[in-house]
Amino acid sequence: MKACQSSLSGRVSKRFRVKSTGDPGGKNDRSRARHATLFLPGSPIPQTGIYEVIHNKGHREAHEAVLHSRDLFPTCDQCGENVRFRLVRTAPYIFDDEDFVAES
Repeated sequence: MKACQSSLSGRVSKRFRVKSTGDPGGKNDRSRARHATLFLPGSPIPQTGIYEVIHNKGHREAHEAVLHSRDLFPTCDQCGENVRFRLVRTAPYIFDDEDFVAES
């Protein structure tokens, strides 16, 4: 009986280790798959939002940054063209919102 319990707890903990979101329904995993496209420096930014910035040479951990759709994906000062970007979630730029646009 003891072996069955440890085997079961091993399976449960392994399942939770695989799910990085901690979301038992897996909703966040589906959302992440939807935004799995990696973008390259110099490409137009398709949507304003929060992007994960993934560096190549290990000089910096991945981090998040807000990027605007009117710009191009930038190069990194350290890893140059080898940096990649992944959309985490879209977020509107405040000054593109009609309630915050300066009147001319």
